[in-house]
Amino acid sequence: MRSLRCLSLVVSLLAVPALPALAEDKKPAEAPKAQAEKPKCEEHGVQKSLCTRCNPKLAAVFKAKGDWCGEHERPESQCSICHPELARQGVK
Repeated sequence: MRSLRCLSLVVSLLAVPALPALAEDKKPAEAPKAQAEKPKCEEHGVQKSLCTRCNPKLAAVFKAKGDWCGEHERPESQCSICHPELARQGVK
């Protein structure tokens, strides 16, 4: 009987630390889902609520942050001409 208690104690001690690790594995899988849910501007490929070409009033916000490409008249963070890697992500 005593050995059965010891065995159950050892098994429970080994199993408990593994539970948080299993929970952490599921969290990264949920993060991309949240990003995919944000609607994109179909014409320009950026997040719809941040599209300065569809909503020119937003330009002042990006200019105030210092995130503006004056040459192409769009936020630097959305300028697929200056940053070709954005074009590969679907930004036009």
